Amino acid sequence: MSIQSEIKINQFQLALLLDESDKDFFKCSIAHNVYCLNCRDVAKNGIDITELYLTEFNDIRVHGRCKICNCEVRRLFEFGEEDKFNNKDKKLRKSIQAS
Repeated sequence: MSIQSEIKINQFQLALLLDESDKDFFKCSIAHNVYCLNCRDVAKNGIDITELYLTEFNDIRVHGRCKICNCEVRRLFEFGEEDKFNNKDKKLRKSIQAS
């Protein structure tokens, strides 16, 4: 697997990368499975997403804020080893480079 540069993406681009089961997993994880260091617990009310990145390893890194204490949180989703995701990733990276 070749290493690409990290790029910032938006919600629309994320939706293009994920299939339906990945979208369900992503939404559920954002709502119930992001750890907040300040709360010292899972962000029980979920998070507000502030930034999304497609990493150099084709994973998704989410930056956001805990809905309880408003502290910064992050979560990494390791989609980079999935062939379907990698094919979509290549198309997205090409379209971004072309624009």
